[in-house]
Amino acid sequence: MTFAAGARSLVAASLVVVVTIAAATGAAAPALVPTAAANPVISSVAPDPTVVRGADGAFHVYATSDDWADGAGHRLIPHFRSFDLVEWEYLGDAFTTRPRWAPLISFLWAPDVHVRPGGEAVMYYTTGGSAPCIGRATAPGVEGPWGHDARPVVCFGDYRGELLDPMDPEVVFTEDGPVLLMGNFEGIHAVPMNDAGTELEGEPVLVAGPGVEAPAVIARDGHTHLFTSAGLCCDGERSQYRVLGGRADDLFGPYADRSGRPLLERGAGDVILRGDENWVGPGHVDVATDDAGQDWMVYHAAPRGQAVLPGGVQRRYLMLDRLDWVGGWPVVGDGTPSEARPADPVVDLPVRLTAAGDAALRRVDDDEVLDLPVRIASTGAAYTGELRATVTGPDKRRASLPIVAAGGDLPAASAAVAAGGELDRTLTLRPSRPLAAGRHEVVVSIGLAGGPAQEIAVFGLEVAPDGSLSLGSGALGSVPFGS
Repeated sequence: MTFAAGARSLVAASLVVVVTIAAATGAAAPALVPTAAANPVISSVAPDPTVVRGADGAFHVYATSDDWADGAGHRLIPHFRSFDLVEWEYLGDAFTTRPRWAPLISFLWAPDVHVRPGGEAVMYYTTGGSAPCIGRATAPGVEGPWGHDARPVVCFGDYRGELLDPMDPEVVFTEDGPVLLMGNFEGIHAVPMNDAGTELEGEPVLVAGPGVEAPAVIARDGHTHLFTSAGLCCDGERSQYRVLGGRADDLFGPYADRSGRPLLERGAGDVILRGDENWVGPGHVDVATDDAGQDWMVYHAAPRGQAVLPGGVQRRYLMLDRLDWVGGWPVVGDGTPSEARPADPVVDLPVRLTAAGDAALRRVDDDEVLDLPVRIASTGAAYTGELRATVTGPDKRRASLPIVAAGGDLPAASAAVAAGGELDRTLTLRPSRPLAAGRHEVVVSIGLAGGPAQEIAVFGLEVAPDGSLSLGSGALGSVPFGS
């Protein structure tokens, strides 16, 4: 589902696609050095991302509920996982139902996820309707399962009579307790919460004026930085959505931009990211830090010329760009989304797994088989593990795929690579039943025998109703989801 380094998005149009492991080839060779990948890093629709690292060492992104135009309807906070911030897989939705207290027609958007001491995860999100609310959910870990709280944290007009704007939550956990920032073009407020983070418990403080939304707070170099987004996110090709920034000495402000202009003034804020000739409406940011201490900004943007999905929804892909701090101020490249990064995030992994070429279709007996070439590379020491495969279709169900070997189908296949070496294998996938028409994601993972995945390679395929089949490499016009 990504345009990550070495990964290939393939398009297939057949009602039967099969996956096996074919004969392996490869020998010790110089360790694979991943090349920089181009944006986007998730080619499915992933608006308003929040990113957090889990106990499994992987990065997890949750995004706004949206219709990907793939026949599966709205996702209720889609969930993605990556081991390197570049190659992402769709794991499913955080929720199967809306909270009981929310209007039936309400969507859930702008999630904000945190992992608390002890490993418990907490999520804040927005619901719609005439009186929008901020809700809360918890899970044993960032992977889920998630459960809604029995009541919202706050709804429009119900806190001390204040006409707060309960949208786009950002919770900051401080020594004095959690603080909720929220706002959607009517001004950003910061409000202290109770220790449990379940309700407001303090005086609202206006930290940014009207015309901005989607607050994100980052503490760096003794300052508190506030990112917001201005303009309309979903105005098609005309979108002027962009990321603004300012800083303060305290979470509650006052915030100002480089020129000293207070963020309480309409139009204030340094422009951190804006659209260009290739990308429309970058915005709604979060920040992840890699194992080298380098910050990376995650956000959404739409490809110029294809900004809107067939159903009218803004096509907002997940983007990744390096975030530097120059003279104590945030800088993202030249201020526009990158087409290719100078380098990828540094993440300590025991092994690297990437696609090593285009997929190829062939026939074995009465089956069609799809060969997927992957490369397993040592990151230093020798590695022995096992390969597994899964497929997620338009019904959003994730299913394991058997591995075809000489002695019959297997749930996993062993793989070993020498220290400093790499190994190429060709994988072929075989579903247990014909795949339904629609878009599918195939994930090949590698991990220790019997253990969880430690790295993944992701392929996309599309099954067409007419039974025809064609293969090709990735392009914005033929992405696995949301095209």
